[in-house]
Amino acid sequence: MNNLLEKAKSMSKVVVDSGAKTMLKTDIVFLEREVKTRKQKFGVEIYDLMAQLEVDDGMSVEEKEGKIRLAFDQARKDIAVIQAKIDCKKEEMTTMQVAEAFASGTSGGSSGGAAGVEVPADHQPAAATIVTD
Repeated sequence: MNNLLEKAKSMSKVVVDSGAKTMLKTDIVFLEREVKTRKQKFGVEIYDLMAQLEVDDGMSVEEKEGKIRLAFDQARKDIAVIQAKIDCKKEEMTTMQVAEAFASGTSGGSSGGAAGVEVPADHQPAAATIVTD
């Protein structure tokens, strides 16, 4: 009976972890879409700004460049914030995978390597060569 309870707990943890990984993957997809949307918005902003600056002869080239640089810096900052969120989600996924591997007694699916080293199942070691002088 105790063994059955342990198996049930183990299975529920697998389901919860699987759900958490799926949620993280979904979050990453949405964040990547947000990056794309921000880049598209930047393109529209720059186009409109360039069109406006082309007809505005009252500004110096430096002032026009400053406005363009300001728009770029703002977009870059926004994208960096989103990218940091993506990196955080990816790190969470990696942490979950490592914890899973540790809990299951494997090192990420390796077969016979040192802890943390992936060794493919079909790996054939190279023949040893002995060199004598």
